[in-house]
Amino acid sequence: MNKRLIISISIYTALIVVSAIEGWRSTYLIDMLPMGMPENVEAFIRFWLSCTGTEYLDNPDDMAVLALLLYWLIVTLIFALALLGFKRWLSRYLSARTTGEPSPRLPVLVTLVMSLLAFVVSCDLGWYLSLLFARYTVDIPMPVKAVIRSYRSVTDQGGGSGLDDDMTYFAIELYWVITTLFVATLIFLACVAVRRSLRKKTS
Repeated sequence: MNKRLIISISIYTALIVVSAIEGWRSTYLIDMLPMGMPENVEAFIRFWLSCTGTEYLDNPDDMAVLALLLYWLIVTLIFALALLGFKRWLSRYLSARTTGEPSPRLPVLVTLVMSLLAFVVSCDLGWYLSLLFARYTVDIPMPVKAVIRSYRSVTDQGGGSGLDDDMTYFAIELYWVITTLFVATLIFLACVAVRRSLRKKTS
């Protein structure tokens, strides 16, 4: 088999796998949002079920599962198209550097989706980093407790000293937010450094 064909198949396979994994991570983030299922999503799912002859579901929770699968499919396709656009831009960029032509600009849509992908990666890595603070979910430091109580009082979830039953949950979420912001900052600085490096090479 041609070596170039093997490389192309490997690249496209990697793009599909990355898109599917990050699409699933994004689906979990969507599911965490405090909102119900949009009416248009439910209408589309019921239309699709009626076309397949399975419009009557035995378990009402199956509708939520189908909605998650629909979100996963949509986000995966968006990520796949963005990664494909980035691959094409990278090929044209390398070709322009070789021939001395002006470097092509990265499409705005690709930039936006890649930013979303970076956000999902930041949330994912931030979650794993937050596990390093697992010991502080049992013995929660006083400053962390103060922040949590302030948040609960502002959001009308109760800020009294006797309402500590969900303190561990809020502590985990707070650690996750902090580590996610830390990772996102590192990724942003890395992207800025790469962009400046590319501009210097093309100027």
